[in-house]
Amino acid sequence: MKTHTKRLGILRRKDGITHEEFVNHWLKMHAALCVKLPGLRRYSVNLVDRKRFPHFDYDGFSELWFDSEQDLVAALASPEGKVLLADLPNFAKDVSPIISVEYPILWPS
Repeated sequence: MKTHTKRLGILRRKDGITHEEFVNHWLKMHAALCVKLPGLRRYSVNLVDRKRFPHFDYDGFSELWFDSEQDLVAALASPEGKVLLADLPNFAKDVSPIISVEYPILWPS
């Protein structure tokens, strides 16, 4: 079974910016930087409606898929990765990263 290493970055919106500014920066500017990471296989941004889920203390999370944890570490250490990580304070108050190994069970072809 083919597995992937996935990095989830769970984010809170930076103080002083609106939800719309947060979403705009993440989807337009930050995402454009993220897709340049070497070895990145898949990328998604998941926004959370805090009005619907007021007890969930985060505004969204990203999912970055790599073939291995070594590929993930190398991507974040690359020049593109350094630019990506340097952009986070422009829209996020904090990020809680999680690294997991994904086992696809039902997966689109």
